[in-house]
Amino acid sequence: MDKSVFRVTGASVQGTSHVSGGVPCQDAHGVRQLPTGEWLIAVADGAGSASRSAEGAAIAVDHALLALAVTVHAMYSTDAQPVDEATWRVTMDVCFGVAREAIVKHIEQVKAAGEEVTLRDYATTLICAVLVPGTLCVAQVGDGFAVAQDTGGRLFTAAPPQRGEYANEAYFITMAQAADLVAIQVIDADIAALAVSTDGLLRLALKLPSYEPHAPFFKPLFDFAASADDTAHAHLVDFLNSPRVCARTDDDKTLVLAALTLHPPA
Repeated sequence: MDKSVFRVTGASVQGTSHVSGGVPCQDAHGVRQLPTGEWLIAVADGAGSASRSAEGAAIAVDHALLALAVTVHAMYSTDAQPVDEATWRVTMDVCFGVAREAIVKHIEQVKAAGEEVTLRDYATTLICAVLVPGTLCVAQVGDGFAVAQDTGGRLFTAAPPQRGEYANEAYFITMAQAADLVAIQVIDADIAALAVSTDGLLRLALKLPSYEPHAPFFKPLFDFAASADDTAHAHLVDFLNSPRVCARTDDDKTLVLAALTLHPPA
């Protein structure tokens, strides 16, 4: 497997209800590969009722990736012992704390400029994934989800959406209790493919109420990602905007795909 590499592509598109209502896309995503090979993914979904949630989502993604880049690089740039679950949990807790604090600091700057805003105006979910050889770590606050496939072909939900105690109750990193809401999964397995998404694709991608992956949805997408080229982003945007997808959901949609591909020996 020494010639194994991941191909990664992602897209965020405006939902049809947002198009008709003149509301911009409130999702955001980011992907980063470290010099030592680890992949970092962050996806956020701004609350539809929050006036500045698109900004909140973008800030959360940017700063989560920055925090992960620093800590994960330090973890894997030396010959230290394998990273244990406790270390991953601390890493993700710090990451989410940094993302939330970045929004708080942004609000302070906005207020200093004379505008009246609150944390609720920037409400956003956040889901982050780190993909390293032999381990997948996923953490989230909110109703995003992640589905993975191991090298044996097993498809499984790596992070199910969080649901509140009451119907339609959502969790956001801007909440006062956000630090207590971070759900972290550390999976020791060789991963062949990974999908990280906002809840806009929930009903297409997962079987309800079990949250089991819908194989006919993911298998073609993982095959597509494994052979992705420079046109992959455009094709993914077309898929997310396609009539068959939009007929099932009118929400903003974000999907980040990572899939293992094997380079033939030189």
